Amino acid sequence: MTPASRESLRPSPAPSAEGEAALRQELATLREESARLRRMLDTAAQISWTQDVRAGGDPVAPSWHAFTGQTRDAFANQGWLTALHPDDRAGALAAWAEAAAQKKPFSTRYRLRRADGVFVWMLAKGTPVLGHDGEVSEWVGTCSDIHSQCLREERAAFLARAGELFALALEPSATLVTLANLSVSTLADWCIVDLLHVNGHFERAQVSTADPAWLPLAEVVRRLAPIPRERPVYPPALALTTGQSTVVPDVTPALMEAVAQDANHLETMRQVGIRSLLTVPLVARGHILGALSLIVTTSGRRYGDEDLKFAQELANVAALAVDNGRLLQGAREAVRLRDEFLSVASHELKTPLTPLSLKLQALSRAVKAHPDSPLVPVIESHVEQGHRQVRRLTELMNDLLDVSRISAGTFRLQREAVDVAALVREVSARFAPRFGLEHSPFTVEAPESVRGCFDRSRLAQVLDHLLDNALKYGAGTPVSLRLLVDGAVARIRVRDGGIGIAPEQRPRLFERYGRAVSERHYGGLGLGLYLTRTIVEAEGGRVSLESTLGEGATFEVELPLQQA
Repeated sequence: MTPASRESLRPSPAPSAEGEAALRQELATLREESARLRRMLDTAAQISWTQDVRAGGDPVAPSWHAFTGQTRDAFANQGWLTALHPDDRAGALAAWAEAAAQKKPFSTRYRLRRADGVFVWMLAKGTPVLGHDGEVSEWVGTCSDIHSQCLREERAAFLARAGELFALALEPSATLVTLANLSVSTLADWCIVDLLHVNGHFERAQVSTADPAWLPLAEVVRRLAPIPRERPVYPPALALTTGQSTVVPDVTPALMEAVAQDANHLETMRQVGIRSLLTVPLVARGHILGALSLIVTTSGRRYGDEDLKFAQELANVAALAVDNGRLLQGAREAVRLRDEFLSVASHELKTPLTPLSLKLQALSRAVKAHPDSPLVPVIESHVEQGHRQVRRLTELMNDLLDVSRISAGTFRLQREAVDVAALVREVSARFAPRFGLEHSPFTVEAPESVRGCFDRSRLAQVLDHLLDNALKYGAGTPVSLRLLVDGAVARIRVRDGGIGIAPEQRPRLFERYGRAVSERHYGGLGLGLYLTRTIVEAEGGRVSLESTLGEGATFEVELPLQQA
């Protein structure tokens, strides 16, 4: 053995008293720092935990046991997962397994069951502490309460979804069904919607349950109409009559007896087994439309002020949809009554036109029997003017009747073989004198023959409307009517040099009663182009418009020459 080796075997000198004191002070400082860090963790989060990986065993989490009420034995061997909501367990376990395998921090959300049985959204975080060898020596983690934040996010998404569904449900009854079904899916075990009609009648409009087994009992509940007393105390009656909301975290037997309207009502409430209740009014434009009641019967959930605020937000969105639905129904009914009136009025107004037309024809024949009378030119002029006005009134009445038929779904075509070119010349010849009176040069171009299968009278009606439109808005300017064949399509173009149409007015021109100008300066009912479009589309074609304001307009009708 060499001197050097003998030197290495000598024991190290014992630490001095000063060194031992310094070591004890350092250890004490580390313990204080560790305790301070743990207190900080406890302050920053509802739950903090640690796990010594090298020592083995389960995590140490006293605050977990206090928060969840879970015992150490129940917590062990991944028993902590049972405190999580069943839907969140797989995700939480996967996040932990991935972090442990990759030695990296993790962060995940889950619903944790509190000691009182209520699930609370938590943000769980964990961080590995690595040793000198790069392996995990310890895990340190926290669970922070983010329930309010998650609730706000969920409720915002819920309200947005509810708004979309309410927009699709145009009928008030469909809106109420959607409201009830949405509520029992996330907010309640039972949902009751009571309705207040405009005539003051109360109706239990919808009763929905989370469990199909309760449907027979739901039918019993539906038959319990919310008839209000002079001083109502039953929450739905209170909301319907005063607009007052009610929230009852814990419904007691004594409370049910106090609000019951009769013995049958009390027995039904007992069968439902109400544990917690809230009721809010459906209010729109300052009017009470109904009441929304949410009921808990099975879970440990208890309604509070936050639930009441959210239910009122949901009720407000639903009330707006119901109010809009009622307004839509009112508008539809008004349109139906208007069309019904126009149909009746058209028939009634046509009745005196027939004998008037016959009288004018008789007068015309009588005048021709006395050709030498000096009154003949004057009378013939008046008779012709009378005939024109009768024809005009007849056309207007026919247009109104057509609109009524379209609204009623009884508008039909009667197709036959038609020479479109001959029809164009026939209608043009009828309009030529009118263009002469307005000093509008009128030209017609058409092939010898263009044959197709159409409703002859309806096609003549289209030409009438287009030429009448050109005569009205292009008076004093050249007007042209051109028929041409483009493959299997016939094109009819009517061009005038009149006032033209502004771009923003064009989309509504072909709508019912659509107008691009004031009715004070130009007559008509605003039906000609609407009927033109309806007839042309029924024939399988289309009508289009090109126009420049102040430079006239060109209407083009495309018609397939071979009908399907």
